[in-house]
Amino acid sequence: MLSYINDIITRFGGRYFGSEQEKQAQLYTADILRKYCDKVGVEEFQCALEGHFQSLKIFCLVYVLVLVLMRVDVRIAGIVGILNTILFLGHFVTYRHWLDFLFPKKTSWNVIGDIEPTGEVHDTLIVAGHIDSVKEFKWWYRLKHTGAILSVLAGFVLPIFGLYAFFAIFIHAAWYTYGWWFFALLTPVLIVFFDMHGPDVVNGASDNLTGVAMAVEMAKVFSEDKLKHTRLRLISFGAEEAGLRGAWAYGKRHKEQLLKEKAFLFNIDTIKDVEHLTIGTSEVNTLVFYQQKYIDMVEQAFIATGVAVKKLPLSVGASDGSAFHILGLPAICVIGMDSGKLDPAYHTRLDVIECINPQALEALKKVLIRFVKTWDDK
Repeated sequence: MLSYINDIITRFGGRYFGSEQEKQAQLYTADILRKYCDKVGVEEFQCALEGHFQSLKIFCLVYVLVLVLMRVDVRIAGIVGILNTILFLGHFVTYRHWLDFLFPKKTSWNVIGDIEPTGEVHDTLIVAGHIDSVKEFKWWYRLKHTGAILSVLAGFVLPIFGLYAFFAIFIHAAWYTYGWWFFALLTPVLIVFFDMHGPDVVNGASDNLTGVAMAVEMAKVFSEDKLKHTRLRLISFGAEEAGLRGAWAYGKRHKEQLLKEKAFLFNIDTIKDVEHLTIGTSEVNTLVFYQQKYIDMVEQAFIATGVAVKKLPLSVGASDGSAFHILGLPAICVIGMDSGKLDPAYHTRLDVIECINPQALEALKKVLIRFVKTWDDK
């Protein structure tokens, strides 16, 4: 698995969503999967790839506009402020893509490989990760944990100010007007949103070549040790860092067929530290709560293989598992990164192959093989 990760980074470097590097890395991965899969396809899709992060500039500018408007007409300020809050929460925080129409569509790619079972197909088990990487979150690299705290603060200040402006229409008490100065003084914190990214695309070794490497490894294992009644599908999603776009595109395009196939997604993201292997019970940003029966099944695979695991809500960002769940397709996500505080490698230039603990990959490989075989036997 490490050889695959090193190969992708050496050949293609960072793989910004929609870039030629992402495309070539996907085509290369498809060629590898063709050695092991009965069928491999590359699916192109188009959407507003820049719509997720570039929307932050709009929300920050509207924040400043509302500050000014509150000195001119409180009613207009309140209406604009509450709209900014609603759109920020709906479009950016919960990944619902409400403002995509404001941004041009660009192209990305998914790679899908199927291994058919020896007997009658009862269902489809998907093992997936995403191959793209992101432009560096420069404040997280420069300020480390402080940068993450400032991002969280900005994420709260922006929508709360919209609420404050709205209620200012109805509350005329003198004490309430002093709140304007509080939000005005906090305006500089929005720089971590407005100017979030540096110019360079990170290697994305752990986030998330580890997930794609695991999918490729499962193709190798189960091309030899065929399943009896489960179709194994290996997917390398594109444009996850753009707002889970590859998973959204694939899920929407194939939803009816996936439901008919009784498909289930075992999503893998950022397998870096063996001591932080974690089953996501929910994803806070996207308001997704994974089904308990699937959480239990994955946990049993960890227990059966003697690999320690945590069960926690995933509170930073979101995974492709969220896109499937929102579309009504069953899924789970397993990560291998500390979710309690900022990992210095997360979305920074430090996400290189040396930051991956090989034991984390080997441990999850053992767990995943057990899970796949148990799934097939059920």
